[in-house]
Amino acid sequence: RKRRLTRHLSPNIGKRIGFLLFILLMLICINSLAMMRFEGMELGDALWMSLVTITTVGYGDQFPVTLTGRLITIVTLFIFAISVLTSLISEIIEWRFIITDKKRKGFWGWKKMSGHIQIINSPNSDTERYLLRLLTEIAATDKLKNMPVHLLSRKYPEGLPQLLMQMKLIHTTGAAEDIETLKRVNINKAKHILILARDAADTLSDSVTFDVLNLVKTLEPEANIVVEAVADQNQQRFMQAGANVVIRPIRAYPELVVRAMVNPGTERVIEDLLCSNGDSLYREDITINAKSWLEIVTSALTEGCGTPIGYINAGKIFLQPEASEICTADGLILISKQATIERINKLKKKLK
Repeated sequence: RKRRLTRHLSPNIGKRIGFLLFILLMLICINSLAMMRFEGMELGDALWMSLVTITTVGYGDQFPVTLTGRLITIVTLFIFAISVLTSLISEIIEWRFIITDKKRKGFWGWKKMSGHIQIINSPNSDTERYLLRLLTEIAATDKLKNMPVHLLSRKYPEGLPQLLMQMKLIHTTGAAEDIETLKRVNINKAKHILILARDAADTLSDSVTFDVLNLVKTLEPEANIVVEAVADQNQQRFMQAGANVVIRPIRAYPELVVRAMVNPGTERVIEDLLCSNGDSLYREDITINAKSWLEIVTSALTEGCGTPIGYINAGKIFLQPEASEICTADGLILISKQATIERINKLKKKLK
């Protein structure tokens, strides 16, 4: 009685399925041998009759006619085999439900997963929106869109939100600080590893990130490892610990993370543009009459005014035109450290 009430708690459901299958095969064999012995059937006909009977199909092309044959069929198939088959199907369905539930709640071991994008940790605030934007950007990037994306986090022990499931996100519920959990998610077979800061405004997050990074490196992954550092002074420490790319956690732009994964180094250019002491984007009101883009770029570089990336004409912005394109503009967009007025005036005269 106790076994019947608690069997759903047993992790040995595979053994139960195997045992029931063995019993079912034994009953089929016993009945088939009896049909050969008492009914004079061939082996194929005896097996066919047994299978048709336990599945309750009942074609009627083969059936026992002797009293002994009928009694054996009643006992082996009608009483036992059909009941065993029903129990077997029930166990298989329960097994499927258990697997589905484990996958949904993040307790399934993805032993065959490889070549995937591994995200470790999740932001403490506005998590779903951030992950949704990150997954959308990954899906739109040619080099990443066909890779499975796996999340290791303690955030969703009852299952992922519907929007994240629709984005085909796989997840495992667990602590990234546990080496066994990292092994369970096949961290050493990942193509890209992204270690997120739990709190983008708290420098204590860097301590957790550093511990996780050290554990990841002990498993010797060949992946491109991208790490978020809240404090700038920790960036060099993370690089020395084995990170390939270290970036600031900018929650409004998860696209920056994807750029760092696909084209390492470009994230530095974007971060530099946001710093007051770095290169910046400038608009210079320069009138240009029918000049090729190649001539415009060459002139700006020659005069030390920075690198043009686009021009403005009647309020419309045109970025990265072809070198041979003839441009008429009333303004230029440049990347520079803000050229002097003297240099800009020289450029205006040259392009006039």
